[in-house]
Amino acid sequence: MTEIKKNELVELTIDSIAFGGKGIARVDNFVVFVRDALPGQIVKALIIKKRSGFAEAIIQEIIKESPYRVEPPCPYFADCGGCKFQNLAYPQQLEMKTRQVREVYSHLVNLPDVPVLPALPAPEIYGYRNKMDFSAGVSRWMLKENDPGTPSDFAIGLHAPGRFDKILDIDACLLQDEERNAIFREIREIVREENLPLNNPREQSGFLRNIVIRKGEHSREIMVNIVTRYENKDLLDAWIAPLTTKFPAICSVVNNITNSMGDQSVGEKEVLLFGKPVIHDSLGGKNYEIAANAFFQTNTRAAEQLYDVVLDFASPNKKDMVWDFYCGTGSIALFIAEKVKKVYGFELVEDAIRNAKRNAVQNGVENCAFFTADLDRFLQRNPELIAGLEKPDLAIVDPPRSGLNPKFLQQLIGLRPPRIVYVSCNPATQARDIVQLSEAGYRVEKIRPVDMFPHTAHIESVALLVAET
Repeated sequence: MTEIKKNELVELTIDSIAFGGKGIARVDNFVVFVRDALPGQIVKALIIKKRSGFAEAIIQEIIKESPYRVEPPCPYFADCGGCKFQNLAYPQQLEMKTRQVREVYSHLVNLPDVPVLPALPAPEIYGYRNKMDFSAGVSRWMLKENDPGTPSDFAIGLHAPGRFDKILDIDACLLQDEERNAIFREIREIVREENLPLNNPREQSGFLRNIVIRKGEHSREIMVNIVTRYENKDLLDAWIAPLTTKFPAICSVVNNITNSMGDQSVGEKEVLLFGKPVIHDSLGGKNYEIAANAFFQTNTRAAEQLYDVVLDFASPNKKDMVWDFYCGTGSIALFIAEKVKKVYGFELVEDAIRNAKRNAVQNGVENCAFFTADLDRFLQRNPELIAGLEKPDLAIVDPPRSGLNPKFLQQLIGLRPPRIVYVSCNPATQARDIVQLSEAGYRVEKIRPVDMFPHTAHIESVALLVAET
């Protein structure tokens, strides 16, 4: 057996892409994970890390290119970590994501017989994001092709991979449509001309932190959220009128103010600078108000497709009682409501529950009830409330990336809903939880990966579980 050593140059053939985005190669069955690799490539790579069960490597030379490689259309692809697979043909991206979900179940949790359907493609593979968050800062990530005279203390764009302080200065992102790219370029130029003080995260100084541009996919309304370290309307007011006159689709401009040390665009205070404080969008014919800090699915059309999968897996009928856990602003609950008898939604975030109740009223949905609930203890600590609710025929769970809280998972098993639809943005934690559900007598009927974010390593996964009789 050939022994792999750190700092060694080795020739590798990339077999596939691992969950998370690194290429997989093997040397006498010893696994080597290769950064920025594509399936089918033959590369000369430098081993940078060696462990007992695997090694990690970085490419030094591509000996033979992948047959699936395509030319990435974004000029910033080599420097921006956002789209890892823009250079991989989209059909192969879908195959990769399907394989990754299958491997999570077959290798990570040893459930090899779980039926994983082919990944559902996104309706659009560019311009699909309805919200983009651009950072501003005084520390520019310099590109090789930059003019040497380009100022290094001005950047508005996206963070360089792994750097909280360095920003890749751009004039467009292909994940948002051209209308918003034009707005972004206009704002960028205004900021430069007005010489607004930009954020310095190391010194916790500067004024402008983020520019967030959001668009209702169906309403076509646009919101611009200017995130600043402190409040100073004088630095903003002068250019709001020219901007909104040039781009009449902008119906909301807000200023979120935050002095937080982290890189976040949620402010402790919000000031309305122009228009109204919300925009609108719809999912499955249901209308939603979207405030600057409200959660809404980032890919509207793919979210509708995801919810169609949920609906298909759930097979709802008019007699069904549905319990929707981690319900957020009620988007899944409202999507399924007309098909069932009643939906109970449970969510920790009080603002989200307020939005869910308002969304139900605005859409004339009367068979949904929403509860603010810390799900690791809510069911256990509110026995009288739970006893007063009709038992679930169907449970829908859509937890954060960390998966189901262990205490809640046991309570869910205790509820024993006949059907569970598990929506996940992290197949690894979904698989971990499904092992426990399987041990508790649930059979995995099918799983469908849904590609919400083309060119990235992210995968949504919907699973249907049925209680064994």
